[in-house]
Amino acid sequence: MRSVLYAALFAALSTSALAEVTLHDAFERAVARNPDAQGLKARIEEARAREFAARSFTPAPPAVIVGTRRDNTPIDRQLGKSEFEAEIEVPFWLPGQRAAASASARAQEGSFRLGSEAVAWSVAGVVRELVWTMAMDANEMAVARKRIDTTLAIESDVAKRLKGGEVARGDLLQAQGEVLAARAVLADAELRYRRSLAYWTALTGLETPPDQYQETPVTTVDPGRHPRLIAANASVAAARADLDVTNEFRRDPPSLALQRRTDRDVMGGDYRNTFRFNVRIPFATDARNRPRIAYAQAMLTQAMVFEQRERALVAADLETATLGREVATTQIELARARDTSNREALRLARRGFTLGETPFVVVLLALTRAVESDLALARANIGMKLSLARYNQAAGALP
Repeated sequence: MRSVLYAALFAALSTSALAEVTLHDAFERAVARNPDAQGLKARIEEARAREFAARSFTPAPPAVIVGTRRDNTPIDRQLGKSEFEAEIEVPFWLPGQRAAASASARAQEGSFRLGSEAVAWSVAGVVRELVWTMAMDANEMAVARKRIDTTLAIESDVAKRLKGGEVARGDLLQAQGEVLAARAVLADAELRYRRSLAYWTALTGLETPPDQYQETPVTTVDPGRHPRLIAANASVAAARADLDVTNEFRRDPPSLALQRRTDRDVMGGDYRNTFRFNVRIPFATDARNRPRIAYAQAMLTQAMVFEQRERALVAADLETATLGREVATTQIELARARDTSNREALRLARRGFTLGETPFVVVLLALTRAVESDLALARANIGMKLSLARYNQAAGALP
C-alpha cells in the first residue's frame, strides 16, 4: 500500500514538473512555429548543397553526345555511306572560380544561419511583449474584482443606513451604479485578457501563459554581439562573396571534348576510326557581365547600408530601454505613494460616512481615486518588469 502511495506521489510530482512551462519554453515553441525562422534554417541545406557543388571536379556535369548519319537517297541508289559519332564534353574550372564559388556558399550558409538567429530574437520580442500584455490584463482583472468587492461593501453599508433612514435613496442608487460600472470594467478586462490569450495560443501553441516569465537583467552588454548586427554583417559578407563570384565568372565555363568517329564511304567498305579533340572557350562580353556585376554591387551596397542602419537602431533601442527602466522605477515609486494616500483617503471617507460626518459624494470621489491609483500601481508593477524584459531584448539576450 505504501509503495502505491509513493508511486502516486511521484507521478503527481512528475506531472507538475512537466506541466511547468518557462518563458524559454514558450520562446522555443514560437520559433518552431515561425515560418521565417524555419525557412532560413531550411535554406542552410541549400547553401551546403552549393558548397558541395563547388567542391566537385567540374563546374557543370559532363555531357555525352552520340550521333549517326546515313545516305538520304532512295534505297535502290544508296551507296552505303555510314557515320557514327560519340563525344564526351567536360567543362572545367578557370583559376579562382572554384575557390570563389566555395567561399560564396560558405558565406551564404553563415548568412542563413545567423539570419535565423536574428529572426528568433525578433520572435523573442513578440513573446516578451505578449506575455506581459497578458500579465497586465490579468492584473487589471484582479483590480476590477477588488473594485467590485469594495463597491459591494459600500452598497451594503448604504442599504443598511437607508433602512435606518440615515441616507437618501439616491445614495443607494449611486452605490448600485458603481457596482454595475465595476462589473462592466471587469467584463472589459476579461475580454482583453481572452483576446491576448488567443494571440498567445496562435503564437506559441500554448493555451495558458508560462508559469515562469520574470527575467533578470543581463550583466554584460556588447552591442557588437547583438543578433541583428551579427546577421547584418553576415549579409554583407555574403553579398561581397557573391560579387567576387560574379567577377570570377566573367565567362561561362570552358570545356574539353573528345570525339570518336567511325565511318565508311560505300557499302562493303572498311570502317575508319578518327578522333577529334575540341576546346570550347566562351568569350567574356560586357553585354553578359555588366548587368550581373551591377546587380551584385547593388546587393552589396544595400547590405552595407542596412548594416549601418541596424547598428544605429541597436544603439537607439538600448538607450531607449535603459531610459525606460529609469522611468519605470520612478513611476512605481510615485504610484505606490499615490496608492497609499488614496487608500487612506478612502478609509477615512468611509469611516466619516459611517459616522454621518461625510457626504456620500465624497466617498464616491475617494473610491474613484483609490481605484485609479490601484490600477496605476498594478500597471507600474507590470511596467517595471516589462521594462526589464525590453532591456534584455534590446541587449540582444534571448529568454
